[in-house]
Amino acid sequence: MGVFIKLVENRPPREYAERGVADISYADITEGDSETVYEYDVLPSGTLRILQVAKGEAPVVHAIYAPGLWFRVEGQWHGNAE
Repeated sequence: MGVFIKLVENRPPREYAERGVADISYADITEGDSETVYEYDVLPSGTLRILQVAKGEAPVVHAIYAPGLWFRVEGQWHGNAE
């Protein structure tokens, strides 16, 4: 499934100034028997973390987005299923 992030449109970093770059996607990777998926979690501060999870290994933080840079995220939440 991967993770999709919608960034805020009024953002300061120059590399996000173009409208076409306002959305970021992290696609899951499946190659042979290896599988890497992207999941996300949100810290109490509102910081969004994108986690890279390889099959049988601990999650690794792949990217971090400040609370004011993003406003919507879709995909697999990294946490305990209830």
